[in-house]
Order: sequence, then C-alpha cells, then structure tokens
Amino acid sequence: MKKMQNRIVLTLVLTLCIACALPGLYASAESAGTFTKGVDDIYYEFYSANGLPITGVAFLSGSLPPGVAMYWDQDRAYITGVPQEEGFYITLFAVATSEAVAQVELSMNVSATAPAPAQQTVVPGAQIQITKSPTGEYVEVGGTAKFVARANNAERLVWRIVSNDTTNTVQASEAADYFPGLQVSGLGQETLILSNIPRSLDGWRIEAQFWNGNRHAESNGALVTIVDENGRPIGAVPTAAPTASTEPFFALNTPSVGSQDLPVNNEARTANIVYQPQSAELLPGEGHTLTVMATSPNNGTLSYQWYSAATDNRSAALPIGGASEATYTVNQTEGTAYYWVAVWNTKDGSRSQAVYSDAAEVTIVTPGTPTPVPTPMPTPVPTPAQRIGGASNISFQLILFGAIGVLALIALIGVVIYLRADAKQKAAEEEEERRNQN
Repeated sequence: MKKMQNRIVLTLVLTLCIACALPGLYASAESAGTFTKGVDDIYYEFYSANGLPITGVAFLSGSLPPGVAMYWDQDRAYITGVPQEEGFYITLFAVATSEAVAQVELSMNVSATAPAPAQQTVVPGAQIQITKSPTGEYVEVGGTAKFVARANNAERLVWRIVSNDTTNTVQASEAADYFPGLQVSGLGQETLILSNIPRSLDGWRIEAQFWNGNRHAESNGALVTIVDENGRPIGAVPTAAPTASTEPFFALNTPSVGSQDLPVNNEARTANIVYQPQSAELLPGEGHTLTVMATSPNNGTLSYQWYSAATDNRSAALPIGGASEATYTVNQTEGTAYYWVAVWNTKDGSRSQAVYSDAAEVTIVTPGTPTPVPTPMPTPVPTPAQRIGGASNISFQLILFGAIGVLALIALIGVVIYLRADAKQKAAEEEEERRNQN
C-alpha cells in the first residue's frame, strides 16, 4: 500500500515537471512613469531575451493616452508619442517570441502640469551639457508652436531665430519687430512659445543658446515649416508634414530599396520619423553609428539616404555614397560634422517626398579636452534621446523561466531513475518469492 502511495506521488511530480518544462504564458508589470500632457515625448522599450525575435504584439485590454502608440519590430516593442490627455492609464498587452508569450501590464500617469524640476547645482565656468534640443514644428499661418530646450551647467538661456542659411540671426526678444504680428512668450525659460506665427517665419530655425560665464553652447535648430490646411508645406521646404498613423503596429527599419529613381508623387503619404539620429562626442578612433527609426503610414517600403556637412546647414549637405540604410557608421577622424538622413515612403510604385531628420552633430575631441563636471542631481529628460522609461524585465522573466525548466528536467530525470530502480526491486522480490514457494 505504501509503495502504491509513493507511485501516485511520483506520478503527480512527473506531471508537474512536464508542465513546468513547457513554454507558456507569464506576466510582468511595468511602470513607464509620470509625464506632462502635451509636453513630454514618451519612449519606452521592451526587449526579448537573448536576442529572440518578437513574433507578434497585441493589445489585450486597457488603453494608451491619446497621442501615444505602440510599435514593434524583430528586436523589441516600444511605445512612443506625446500624451494629449491627462489621467492614469493601464494597458495590458501580449508580446510573443518563438519560445514564450509575455503578458505585460504597463501603467503611466499623465499630469496637466510638469513636476517641479530638481534643483541643479551650476558650477561656474564648467562645460555646458545640452540635454535636449528643440524639435521642428509644422504650423499653419496664425498658429502656435512650442519649443523646449534644456542643459546642465547653464546659468541662463537665450532664444534665437536663425535663417535656414544661417546668415541672419534674430534674438527672440526682438522677433516681434522683425516678424510683424508674431507673439513671443517664455523668454529665458526652457519653453519658448510662438503665437500668431506669420508666413514669413517659414524656413527659419529656433535655437537655444546656453551661457555659463563666458562659455556658451547652441542647441540644434528646430525648423519652422508653414503648412496649408491639408498639412502640406506652402514654401520651398522639401519635407511634408508627418501624417499620424491609424495602424497600431508596423515593421520598422525596413531595408532600403532602390526606389530613389521613381518620380516623386506629391500626393503620396510620407514616412514618419519616430526616433532621430543622436549627436555624439568621440575620442580619436572611436566609432559611432547613427540610427533613424521611421514608420510607413500605409505599410509601404522605406528607403534612406544620409547626408553630411561641415556646418549645421542642411542646404549645404552632400549625399554620402553608399549610405542608404537606416543606420550609418560615421567615418570621421577630426573636427565637427553634421549628419542628416532623408526617408522616402514607397507604396504601389508611388514614391513620397523625402522627410528629413534633425541634424546629428558628431565631434572628435582630443584627450586633453576637459571632462564635463557631473551635476549632483541631473534632471531627467523625457525625450527619445534620453529614453524615458527603460527595458522591461521580460529578459529576466525568460531567464527565470529557463532556469525553472532546467530544474524541472533534472527532477524528471530523478523520477525516471527512481521508477526504474523501484521496478527492478519489485522484480527481484517477485523472483525471491517464487523461489521460496518452490
């Protein structure tokens, strides 16, 4: 009777081992953090473990803030966008790989006003570190545009408006005299607001100049593009206003195709750049790969071309031979250079106008260049460059899941060995019993 009970227990253990060893559904909970309505640009990523490709992503329940969407490619899933309504949002979705399915619950809080920034300690005369440059705006005549810039070790900020060829610079404090009707607010602050924008501002760039004593540093310029009521540029600017996607998921980083020879169709839907190439300071011999992420609004094919110039002036940029992928590794040995990438969307043989990225500044610094003095309490920067949020613990979950599977397999082997030994012992007892009977 006791042996029968042992066999029942072992059978249950064996069943449990097999169940644990099989891939299955597991869950994790993530918090993306707190963001400001209409201001912060969310960028939150989820990765699979050990480079496993993501085979699918699907919403299960809940919702994301309006203005925020989720995308995925074979390397990761990510959520990006500027939230347009305040509130607390919880979204449950599934991320599938070839080995398992992760059920992820993501929460985020969107507030009406930004939290008070952490107090910075400004070191007099220290090197200025720009942490956020303003981004370009598409706006109709008479509309309003907002520009945000931040830096560490900056005592004051001066906003400037620079012509696209960089030959004319107007202080934002004097812009109303230069551009009749223009209204300016936020002078000297991180956020500059331009209202009642006239057509004459088309093609100009908004630039933040940070000062610390005699030191100063300029942000990348944010291009102002005046568009008509249909969102199309009205001036000679070779980019079209980005079109909001109605599809939740796209394949990203589509390899470039030889579509540059196709004629441009001005009615074709343009690509949307969701992640800009990043600037960098490098030591001699160091490498840096520029990356752009773009989506197609109609599941078309994306193609790319990188450009470079010695100054932050895209009109002076020249195409880089062979640089026609979503990434480009710079080949630079000294000085400072600026890089842009153009993205085309091709669908059914129709090629859209090019959409250009922001400028990425790459500088080669000598070892003798002073190291920036770190600030005790850096202010988090809610931009794609700073990657608000972070990688989820999906990788940890898969590793833990694999460890459980190994332990279950070891237990399974032990159960099999025990059962075989028990069977041999039972056979020996039965043989001994037959001998005694004879």
